[in-house]
Amino acid sequence: MKLQFQIQDNGSFSIYHRETPLLLDCFPGINGRPIRILSVSSNQNTISYQTKQGNICFTFCQEAESQISILVHLFDFTIAIHDFSIFESALTSNLKGIYQAALGMGGNTGYRSIQTALSSTQDLRISYGLTSLKYHQVCLTAFAEEHKQYLNSYDFPICQGQLNVSARFDLENIPFKDITLPKVNLTLTKNMEEGLEHATTTIASHMNARTHQPAAYHWCSWYYYYHNFDFLQLQAFIKGLNHLTEKPPIRYIQIDAGYFPSCGDWLVENERWSGGLSCAFNHIQKSGYQAGIWVGIFMVGCRSKLYQEHPDWMLYHTDGTICREWITDNEPKPWGYQDEEYYILDTSHPEAMNYVRMVFRTLKSWGATMFKTDFMFWGLQDSSKVKRYTPGKTSLEYFRDTLDVIRQEIGEESYWLGCIAPFLPFVGYADAMRIGGDVGTTWKGDFGPQNMITTLVGNNYTNHIYYQNDSDAVLLRDFHIRLTHDEMMSLAMLTAISGSCIYASDPLYKLSAQRLQLFQYIQPDIRRKPFLPFLEEERPEIVMVHREESTHKGIVFLFNRTDETIITTYSLEQLGFTNDYCFLDFKDHTACPMVEQKLFVNIRPHSCKLFLATCNPNDTIDYQRIWNNLKA
Repeated sequence: MKLQFQIQDNGSFSIYHRETPLLLDCFPGINGRPIRILSVSSNQNTISYQTKQGNICFTFCQEAESQISILVHLFDFTIAIHDFSIFESALTSNLKGIYQAALGMGGNTGYRSIQTALSSTQDLRISYGLTSLKYHQVCLTAFAEEHKQYLNSYDFPICQGQLNVSARFDLENIPFKDITLPKVNLTLTKNMEEGLEHATTTIASHMNARTHQPAAYHWCSWYYYYHNFDFLQLQAFIKGLNHLTEKPPIRYIQIDAGYFPSCGDWLVENERWSGGLSCAFNHIQKSGYQAGIWVGIFMVGCRSKLYQEHPDWMLYHTDGTICREWITDNEPKPWGYQDEEYYILDTSHPEAMNYVRMVFRTLKSWGATMFKTDFMFWGLQDSSKVKRYTPGKTSLEYFRDTLDVIRQEIGEESYWLGCIAPFLPFVGYADAMRIGGDVGTTWKGDFGPQNMITTLVGNNYTNHIYYQNDSDAVLLRDFHIRLTHDEMMSLAMLTAISGSCIYASDPLYKLSAQRLQLFQYIQPDIRRKPFLPFLEEERPEIVMVHREESTHKGIVFLFNRTDETIITTYSLEQLGFTNDYCFLDFKDHTACPMVEQKLFVNIRPHSCKLFLATCNPNDTIDYQRIWNNLKA
């Protein structure tokens, strides 16, 4: 797996695998255009460019036979730069497909064939932090090692019917004289999953990712009670939970939005929580659970006491007008609040940052040990487009300053879930991260599971490497819901098999015995991440595989997300097993039919199939805890 670079006389460079070109005519760019050079010089490992605006130096290093790193130094610049490309619209050769990484929750993510990519709009051809390019026999993965100062992205412009690629860093017009950009690595692997795992593991190491907390298993108030949850309902829920003969061993009970009079006034109770959060947290703790709380720390309602007393703490546009992230002077009103507008807290203001510190310090002192911070994208505003109280940093720097303060106040021991948030800036702070849009009670519509399904598969490469992925709550109830039994069961199993956070929002004590048993059945034991054998294909079904080498067992999960029945076969080699394995159907403990050493399946629409892979056809299936099936 030899990866090589060549520097041309004109200052461009190209990347090869043996004699096969992968990226051609790579040339730096400023603000979306190739640079205009006065002179260029190069040697075996460096390229130096002199321009009217400043000087640029590229240093190449052969880190390993299959990896090349690029370090870029910008100095003596006389103009501000919004974005700098280490290569702008480089040519690709024999490209088969690309892997697109989302910026954050609900974003476009996953494998795209060259045909799909070429037919997509420009905004659907942007990958953040890393990308992987599929060629005939190899994959080339590009990624920046750290994401603390500059947003790193890869976009794919179309030129003469061909997909090109650019690799950019957003500098956001912050004045500088001399900077070194984060190192960018180009890694050659046999397949995308190997390349993506190498990239995420490297990034996680450089950014001190948090993966030590136990796999999540808790309860959240939002997806049944929504913003109407109150202290009386909390008491009823805990009383009902504690009367169960076999109650699920959930760790946290998390109170979601609705406890405050207006966004921003996080420490002021409303009529639903007249005793205050400290009373609620105390009740949760006395009942044997840990307390969790939702906070949208960057959100400030126009009717809030916070805005009325401190309008200077808000973020403003460069023309001096206040940043209105939401205008809600029509219906429906979010969460029943009267605020007509919602603003953004400017944490570059020292007093605003002190307020953030005080909010989380107080919540922690009241007893919260689990924190869900939501609408975090509001804090990531391009510094070239807003007027901050204290200028001079990029949006990522301001954002991570805020994350740093929050982690200081909640302590290393607290569990932190990021939501509606940029993924990479959170690495090193969050223990879990929401990856998909909100789920609801129907298969189709705005709250259908399609986005969750796509993002869960697309972000599998980050799971338990950056943090634990959170695909959203598992809906278990058989009342006040329009999902069929098959749909509910399939989504629950998808969440479990993916290794995602497992949490419910239903009143557990009202569930049928069967549904309550399902919640306990999918309880995680350790952090697990599945293998995706068809990551580099666009298929109608989802295939996830877990293999336990020590016991020679595995779990194969097949999910039909389409409206049509799927009838297909899989070779054992494709699924990662040898021919001495057999497959037992979880539904009825029967052996799955094999056709010429291939697994034959028939999957109904919106349904799943689950198989135990084993070398012993006499093995039994454990129906109490799914992960027991991988044990000896």
